[in-house]
Amino acid sequence: MSAGSRASGSDDEPLVPEDFDDDFYTNLMDKVPEITKALRQKDTHDNADNVQRMVICSNRYKSDWHMEQLHGQELDEEIKRLKDRLEHVNKLSRMDQATIAELRTVIESAWMQKDAAQSREQAAQDEMLKMREKVDSLEQMVEHLSDKRSGLQRKCMAEPETSNESYNNRKRLDTLEKELAQTRSEEAKANEKIQQIKVHNAQLTKMKVRQNLQILSLKTNLDHLQTQHNTVSNKLAKTVVELEYTTQDRDEDKRALAQRISLLKIREDEIIKLKRENAKLLKTEENTTRKFVTLNDARVKAEEENVRLKNQLNTQDKELESMRRIVHQFEKNNEHLTKERDSLRSDLYAEHQTAEQTDEQFQESQHEIKSLKETLHAMEVRQKKLQDDYTKLKKEQTKKVDEIQHLVDKIDALQNEIQLKENYEIELKRTISDLEQKASNLQRQHDTLLNEKSSFARNLQASDDKHCKLEKQIVKLQEIIENYKNKVTLRDADIGRLQLQIDKLEKERRLLKSEVRYAQLGHQHTRCELQERKKECDKYSKSLQEDNQKLSQFKREVEHLRDEKNTVSATLTKCNEESVQLKDQLQTLQIAYDQSEKHYAQCQEDIRLMRVEIKNLRTERNVLRKDRENSADLRQELLQMHRLLNQERIKARAMQEEMMTPMNVHRWRSLKGRDPEKMDLIFKIQALRKQILQQNVSALQQEQALEESQRLYEALKEFMLKLPSHKVRAELNNVRATLSSKERKLKALMAELHVKDLDEKNNTQKLDELKLRLTDAKSQLNQERRQKQKLLEEHQLLVQMQAQCFSAPPTMQRTLGAGFKLISGV
Repeated sequence: MSAGSRASGSDDEPLVPEDFDDDFYTNLMDKVPEITKALRQKDTHDNADNVQRMVICSNRYKSDWHMEQLHGQELDEEIKRLKDRLEHVNKLSRMDQATIAELRTVIESAWMQKDAAQSREQAAQDEMLKMREKVDSLEQMVEHLSDKRSGLQRKCMAEPETSNESYNNRKRLDTLEKELAQTRSEEAKANEKIQQIKVHNAQLTKMKVRQNLQILSLKTNLDHLQTQHNTVSNKLAKTVVELEYTTQDRDEDKRALAQRISLLKIREDEIIKLKRENAKLLKTEENTTRKFVTLNDARVKAEEENVRLKNQLNTQDKELESMRRIVHQFEKNNEHLTKERDSLRSDLYAEHQTAEQTDEQFQESQHEIKSLKETLHAMEVRQKKLQDDYTKLKKEQTKKVDEIQHLVDKIDALQNEIQLKENYEIELKRTISDLEQKASNLQRQHDTLLNEKSSFARNLQASDDKHCKLEKQIVKLQEIIENYKNKVTLRDADIGRLQLQIDKLEKERRLLKSEVRYAQLGHQHTRCELQERKKECDKYSKSLQEDNQKLSQFKREVEHLRDEKNTVSATLTKCNEESVQLKDQLQTLQIAYDQSEKHYAQCQEDIRLMRVEIKNLRTERNVLRKDRENSADLRQELLQMHRLLNQERIKARAMQEEMMTPMNVHRWRSLKGRDPEKMDLIFKIQALRKQILQQNVSALQQEQALEESQRLYEALKEFMLKLPSHKVRAELNNVRATLSSKERKLKALMAELHVKDLDEKNNTQKLDELKLRLTDAKSQLNQERRQKQKLLEEHQLLVQMQAQCFSAPPTMQRTLGAGFKLISGV
């Protein structure tokens, strides 16, 4: 009951859970050595090796999965960084827009200031004209006074000098001459100042013209910057859209990966089931092979018995009938065995087909994994391209930011110069007002003019001092600005160096990560190797103990082998003869197998070529049939397209005539004032004509694109029709399966040959050892014979000596010890 319940539970429950953890995996890996031991104890070393290979492959797949997870995390981090950079770029673009708006306001204020300065210049020019008129009137007054003075002088010369009136008049004349000289000197000074003011005004006009040109250039630069900013914003929008597409593609790829991983898990489960079935089939194969071997042994024994019986036929006539019955029974058994062998071969062929199908599924899964890796590689290349584009955009943006800062600095410098010039204008206006006051007060108060002149000189000195101070401040500010620029350049260089260092550190970090991973893998491999080496050491220690025991046994067996040396020599001769015969048989079998393989390969190639040719001819026949069926539809479509072409050509000719003979708009210049509605209609007609032309051009481009797409579609159709069908693939898979099965058989035969060679080598080694033992035994026997001969010779000598002693003559006196004579009694 317990075994049945376990079997039912194993059938209902899955072998592998849907969500398995690392603990489950480690438990499985811990059970692997026990499985391999059990398989090796059952003499299934190939299955044990396959289990170890599966373990190594699973470890590699696990490491690859971890690597992919880490790579996905790195990609997520890079996407986050890109998003942060995009946000930073958006902020910078907003800042740029704000700076552009500020620059616009500054330019508008500069234009307002320019208009105010122009109005002030016009007012100053009007005042200068008034001053010139006053100066002309004063000159006329001076001429009139000079005429009066000359008349008075004449009168004074005519009058006598003694009169008091003449004396007073002379004094007055002297005073008037002095005043005239002073007024003339003041007039000369005033004229010099007026000339200086004119020169200064000319310089100011030149400076204003330059400023206007600079403002226009700044406007053009700002427009250019706006266009560049718009292009950059468009590029950023495109990059954002591309990033969104890439994120969508990444999500789709992740989903596809998850689906593929689930499919791979399902297929892995199927592969595990198939492997278990294969293991069962292999067990059945082993059992069948064992049975087949036992049957072969029985057949060999039966043949030997048949030979013996045939030898005994001549001697045993009485037992013929019984032996014939036995022979018939053996033949029946052989037929039964052949039937069982055929059934087993059919079962083996079916099992080979199932194994080949599993191999094909595994190969398809490997191809899918390779395609997924290729898609991941393409995604990585796309991301690298996007990163390069993003870096380029960032560099361009930094350049534009530097240019904007440079322009802002220039605008600040120009604003400072404008303020200085406004101060100059204010000071000049003040001087002009002072001159007006002086001109109005020339006639009334000459003393006040001197005081005003001194105050004016002081003001001029103060203004000059202020001007010098302002120039010094400007120079200092320029030096400070240059210092700041140098600092900014140095900081940019430092930032670039730091960025390079950061990139290098990231590369080193990635390299270190990869090295650590490889080191971990190497550590795992070394651990596995150490465990294997430990196991091998244990095996070697056990083998040493066994060898010591064997040595003791061999020492015991040496004594027995001395007795069996004659029998061994006879068996050795027989074995040598049998080995020579087996080698000859193996050579003949190998030659026959190579010839059959070559013939089979040639036949397969011929069959494959004939099948490919037949399939190509069939595809061409199908294509021709379809073309013949679609010819009528294509003719109708051609007629419709010709009609549409004629209509479009008529329209195009009409449009060309209208374009070649356009409406004379110059006659209707007065329509803007008289009839603006007609003029608007004319402009609308022109705009509509342009739109129609653009639409025609776009339609032509679309038609060309459609034609190209149709051509590509037809080419792809032809290519797909020329491709081989799934039957060819199935046949190829069958051929591959047969080839793989034959390769396996070849490997098995080679392994058997290798085993036989090893057995022969072991036999030769044993023969050499036995020969050495025989030589040792012979040498020992010779030594023993020599010793025996020596002992025999010594024994013979002793016997001869004893015989000589006992055969002495009777005349000799017998004596005892010490020379006493023996006297026989009377």
